[in-house]
Amino acid sequence: MILRGNRSRRRGFTIIELALVLVITAILATLAVVTYNKLANKARFTQAQTALKHLQKTETIYYTEQDRYTDNIALLNFDPTKYDYYQVSVVMDNTALNYTGYATGIGVMQGDLWFITSDSDPQQDNTSTFR
Repeated sequence: MILRGNRSRRRGFTIIELALVLVITAILATLAVVTYNKLANKARFTQAQTALKHLQKTETIYYTEQDRYTDNIALLNFDPTKYDYYQVSVVMDNTALNYTGYATGIGVMQGDLWFITSDSDPQQDNTSTFR
């Protein structure tokens, strides 16, 4: 014969079990948000690279027509307003025979900096906060 105890078995969870589940859920949610932010920033980096490659192409076209580069983006038919996260600028070197184009982060990308020259690919600056 099996004897049953006088205690009735309680149903439900203890406060420690609930707290443990909440802590694990919070850790997983934090990891998901951090991963999402990294992927979103990586996608925004693509916008900086695209803007600088576009600048490089328009500068090349201008150079073939004028035999010099320009720092006036309006002369290049370059539309900087279509880039939401970066402001594009040009700095001339060596009496307009070379240039450096910069894509400076604005808004959520504040602190990010990319650059390109007439004969290089876009590169992220070492001082970028998103490195």
